[in-house]
Amino acid sequence: MKRKPLEQFGKWLRYQVRKLVRPRVVNNGGLKLYLGEHANTSYARSIYRDSHEAEEREVVSRNLDENDTVLECGAGLGVVTILCCRKVGSHRVHTFEANPAMEPLLRKNFALNNVAPHLQIKLVGLESGVGEFFIDPKFVVSSRFDRPGEQDRTPRTIPAVALQSLIDSIQPSFLIMDIEGAEVDLANEKLDLGSLKKLCIEMHPHIVGHEAVTRVIGRLIAQGFALNLRESKQDVLFFSRAA
Repeated sequence: MKRKPLEQFGKWLRYQVRKLVRPRVVNNGGLKLYLGEHANTSYARSIYRDSHEAEEREVVSRNLDENDTVLECGAGLGVVTILCCRKVGSHRVHTFEANPAMEPLLRKNFALNNVAPHLQIKLVGLESGVGEFFIDPKFVVSSRFDRPGEQDRTPRTIPAVALQSLIDSIQPSFLIMDIEGAEVDLANEKLDLGSLKKLCIEMHPHIVGHEAVTRVIGRLIAQGFALNLRESKQDVLFFSRAA
């Protein structure tokens, strides 16, 4: 049997065992992830098969340089955050997560992987203060945007920080954003992305619509970014400053 089929069988078998045992800590490619109570949910399967944030991981891994300073909006479980810390050092990674329930998991995962990025549990938007955030039992779809029919969602008032103030103070070169539709803020004409050289943005047209996504892309191009389709993966788009 050739090596590739053997590897594929090994991955399939590992997934089947994990799905049966439901471990709370998994090791995917040297990256340790603590799932906590999420191990008992259907979403754990994406982590057991190592497909969680696969597109973002690939885009960031290919385009992040060791001298980059990272601003990440939407840390989730911290997978992409940890990869960034390993590449550029924890001191160069600033990450924000709006869902307070994710903080213990994030802290645990950072400790398991011996990284210590600058983490703040705050909503990133156009203005500082507070903002409404809808927390879903399936953490990956929690969002600033409510969805009709989603009765399990819980609205919370979360401390908010302005994206412009973060860009001005941190001076990041690489912006990573996965915030379930709130990427529409990037279309705001008052936003100055001056220090940024690269962006990895997951678009959510099923939440905000295709016209809103188009406005974001148009505004980024107007600020001097080029959309690199070869480096983009599905709804995860990669932009870099045009030469």
